[in-house]
Amino acid sequence: MRARKPHRPTFTFVCCSIVAIAACGAALPARAAEEADPFANEKPPAVPASNVAAPSQQAPASAPAPSDANFPTGLVERLPSSAYPEPVIRGLYGSSLWLDMQGHQWPHYPRIGVGISGYGWVDTDYKKTRIGDPGQSDHVTRLFTQGRFALRITPTYSNGSWFVQAQAELIANLERLDNPRQTVVADTDDLWIRTGVWNAWDVTVGRFEAFSVYHLGMGLDLNTDERVGAYDQNHIGPQPYLASYLFYRPDGLEFVALHLYPGGMVSGQGGLAALLRPVRIELLGEWGNDNFLNNVGGRGAIIYDLGWLKLRAAGEYQWRFPPDPSPNLHNEYKNRGFAGSVQFVFAPWIEFGPNYGRSIVDFFNPTSYMNDPVRPETTTSGDTTSFGGFANIRPFGDMLIGAGANYTTFTNLHLNTANNEYDTSSNTQYFLALQYLVHRQLFVKVVGAYAKSHFDLSFSNMASYDDDMFSVRVRLMYLY
Repeated sequence: MRARKPHRPTFTFVCCSIVAIAACGAALPARAAEEADPFANEKPPAVPASNVAAPSQQAPASAPAPSDANFPTGLVERLPSSAYPEPVIRGLYGSSLWLDMQGHQWPHYPRIGVGISGYGWVDTDYKKTRIGDPGQSDHVTRLFTQGRFALRITPTYSNGSWFVQAQAELIANLERLDNPRQTVVADTDDLWIRTGVWNAWDVTVGRFEAFSVYHLGMGLDLNTDERVGAYDQNHIGPQPYLASYLFYRPDGLEFVALHLYPGGMVSGQGGLAALLRPVRIELLGEWGNDNFLNNVGGRGAIIYDLGWLKLRAAGEYQWRFPPDPSPNLHNEYKNRGFAGSVQFVFAPWIEFGPNYGRSIVDFFNPTSYMNDPVRPETTTSGDTTSFGGFANIRPFGDMLIGAGANYTTFTNLHLNTANNEYDTSSNTQYFLALQYLVHRQLFVKVVGAYAKSHFDLSFSNMASYDDDMFSVRVRLMYLY
């Protein structure tokens, strides 16, 4: 019996996705761009629906702010509602999709001044993990708390069209999930310089989050234990691939990105300008050293957004190589992948969408490199596939119900001679979330989650086994 080889993706899927984006966009009605939040008239006057900002690495970056009239302008001010553009509806009011800025230029602050914004959240967690490895305890129960506070400072100079901005996010963490555990940590998220022309283009250099193209929904929040899935002290299941090698803010590395908004570069209200207005493009490069390896990479992302329909896609390539060329110190990674998604928003009742991601990693350690420089090490090298979807429903008022599922599998290049198959591991995750927005200011969310991981790793000389995990998380979040 011939061994099954891990399937390597081709450019066919990428090309088909790009063609689909263009075809769908050309056929959709222009009136979708004019859609507004149907709940706008129900909001207190002090809370404009448009004031919401992008997600940071840990949590949504901003939230509804009181009316600009309550905050007189000055050199230093809380960012006004106009700093968070919403030319088309982002999602149901208060939902996970609504909290995603989806590639817009923000903070949009066409004046001279210093904008202040940020967020704070605290999670109270319960988790029980059942462990299938007979060499460990059969289950582990953990009670814990996580929290995060961000102060965002954005000094800006603008003549109304051209602008230059700097941004820093000062972070305080409570219980960060590192190894070893860190209960209180000071940190930095954003740290960048940006210049360009409003609604046309900009160049951003520094530490920031790239365009998001794979939306997980109201659960599996980043940097929560729930996001990791079921794991034990020896193994962690493969993590969802979101075109994420060059997505999150890198430690010790620098991003350089060109953002293009083609609709703002063409004069006129109709014709070509109307066709290009929903398009947002990011061309991103990576450079630097992560304390272990040099990193060079590129990522391209495109979003076509008509409000009720959102199409997103990104592809990336990353090369990590050692500073010292000595063969006995050679550790090298070649990472590449593609991810895409579609979202539908039928306000005010429902939003939903599927996601897909596929990546390849080739890893060369000193042994594999000296034996054969073109053949990667077998246990770490392989293919990752992620797919899933989410749905958020508004049953009434400020209540939201969110549900989602995600499946990720990793197949390495190590052949299990017992079954003539390559080693695999998988991570299946489900969640159900209930959220209520108190006075349009305090987010109260309860998330119940179940995850199951499967490990079939013959290279470790262990029998295959499963872990599964049940968790409940209560989040209080205030965004300003």
